[in-house]
Amino acid sequence: MLEIERKFLFGRELPVEIIERAERHQLIIQWYLDHPDRRRIRLGVDGSEFFLLETLKSGGGLVREEEERYLDPAKITEIAEQLKASRAVIKTRHIFPQKQVEGVIDWYLLPELGYVFEIETFSPYVRLPDPWEYWMLPRNAFREVTEDPSYTARSLAVVVEEIEDIFPINAPLITKKQIEKFKTLLKLVY
Repeated sequence: MLEIERKFLFGRELPVEIIERAERHQLIIQWYLDHPDRRRIRLGVDGSEFFLLETLKSGGGLVREEEERYLDPAKITEIAEQLKASRAVIKTRHIFPQKQVEGVIDWYLLPELGYVFEIETFSPYVRLPDPWEYWMLPRNAFREVTEDPSYTARSLAVVVEEIEDIFPINAPLITKKQIEKFKTLLKLVY
């Protein structure tokens, strides 16, 4: 499947009213398995549900090939040592679907990058709007990093030493139950 995606850094504080408009709010860790293995393993808590997703991407920049499949969540204990040795990012994700286009706002907790906005589609025939149009925010607050390989999540990923001090006391629209469930799941690895 094709993934066509534009990515932007957001250089300001984000009004909580913007995040409130999202349809879903997730807490995510994404592990990037070492070369030559190009897999990404994503563990997420979405409301009261959690998921484990394996992704293989090829290509770079605006258009990439992507294969995804859900894994049995029990698999996390089988691959825990491999995940613990791998680099990862931890973020909140806020999802804004529209017809044929999906907007995403990620708030990176590890590394502490701040807000990253993504607009994506799977159809090469759909025009991707600019993020200032999609979210009605000031144009000068965005910096496009779509073609900059140093801003892929794989490039940003770091080794997670411990999980105790990663989580904020509160994150916009991420519930305490989500944070507690997420911490419990991560203790299977760390």
